[in-house]
Amino acid sequence: MKGNIQQRGPRTWRLRYDVPSPEGRKQVSETVRGNKRDAQRTLRERLAAIDKGIYIERNEEAVAEYLERWLKVHSTKVSIRTRVGYATCINRFKRHFGAGALQKLRPEHIQASYDSMLESGLTARTVLHSHRVLSQALKDAVKWGLILRNPADVVSPPRAEKKEATAWDSDTIKKFMDAAEGSRYRDAYSLAALTGMRRSELAGLKWPDIDLKSGRLRVVRTRQRIYGHGIVEGQPKTHRSRRSVALSPSAVSVLDSVKTKQIEMRLRAGPLWQHTDYVLTKDDGAPIAPDHLSREFSRIVKEAGLPKGTLHGLRHSYATALLSANVHPAVVQSALGHSSITLTIDTYSHVMPGLEEAAARRIDDILGDAVAGNS
Repeated sequence: MKGNIQQRGPRTWRLRYDVPSPEGRKQVSETVRGNKRDAQRTLRERLAAIDKGIYIERNEEAVAEYLERWLKVHSTKVSIRTRVGYATCINRFKRHFGAGALQKLRPEHIQASYDSMLESGLTARTVLHSHRVLSQALKDAVKWGLILRNPADVVSPPRAEKKEATAWDSDTIKKFMDAAEGSRYRDAYSLAALTGMRRSELAGLKWPDIDLKSGRLRVVRTRQRIYGHGIVEGQPKTHRSRRSVALSPSAVSVLDSVKTKQIEMRLRAGPLWQHTDYVLTKDDGAPIAPDHLSREFSRIVKEAGLPKGTLHGLRHSYATALLSANVHPAVVQSALGHSSITLTIDTYSHVMPGLEEAAARRIDDILGDAVAGNS
C-alpha cells in the first residue's frame, strides 16, 4: 500500500501517502476526523486521485496571496497599461475574498463578488473584464496543479451591452478637418483618418518607422499616459498590433508636410531643439502628450457643432469606409492590428448586412446567366 493510517486521538487520524514531486516522490501527511472507516475511505480517494493523475496537494494559500503571485509572474509578459489594469482587478477580488483559501474558492463566492461589484456602481463591462482576469488567473492555478478545476468556468458574468462603433461619414470628417484648420494637431487627425492608427500609436510614431518612398510605415511602439506612471513608451497592444501599414498617397502627402514643418521648427528652435525622432512633436522637438490630442479633438467638435465623436472614432471611420467599399475584412483586420478577424467582424457587424447584400448582387452578375434555365 502506498499509504498508511495512524490514530492520533479520539476520532482523529493521520494519513500518510506518497505523491509525485519534481524530485520523484514525497510523503504527505494529512489529518482527518471521523471513525476509522472514514479515514480509510479518505485514503482510498487520495490514492485513486494520485493514480489517475488528478491529485491536488492540499495547501492553505489565500486567494489574495495567489493572485499577487500570479500578477508578479505575468508582469514581465504584458505592457505597463495591462499590468495596471490587472492590478486594479486583482485588488477588487482581494477585498472580496480576503484571506479565504484558494482551494476553498467556490463558484458561489465568485458570483457573489460580481453581484457586489455591480451593486457598488461598477459597470457590467468593468465586471466582465474583472471576470476575464480572474478566470485566466484560476486557469493558470489549474495548470500549476494548485486546484483541480476552475470555479470561474461555471459562473455567469454580467453581459456587457455591445457598443456599436461610432463612425463619421466623409462629409462630417471634412467639416471637422475644416474646423481643425490652424490646430497644431490637424496633421495627426488626418493620419488617424487615413491609417486607422490608435492615438497611442500615432504618439509613438518615429521617422525611422516610415518609408515614404515605398509608402509604408511600421507600428512598433506606443506612448500613452498611465495613471501613477505618467507618459510611458511601450509596446503595441498585441503581436498583431505590431504591423506594417500601407500608406495612401494622401497619407504620404500629410507626412511630407509634417516633415517640412518640423524642419522649419528645428531651424527656429536652434540649439534648444530636442532630437527625439518623433513625428508628432512640440515646437522644440519634444513628443506631444497623447491625451492632448483627444482634448483638442473634443474642443474642435464642440465649437464646430459637429455630431458626437471622438479621436478613436476616426479609426472606426477608417474601418467602416474600407468595409463599405468591399475591402475584405481580413485586410481591414491587418490594417487595424486587431488580434483576430472575429474582433473586426464583431466590432463592425453593423456594416456587414450591406456587404452581404452587395455580395448577393455580385454573385448574380458573375454566375446568374450560367445557372439560369431556358424559359
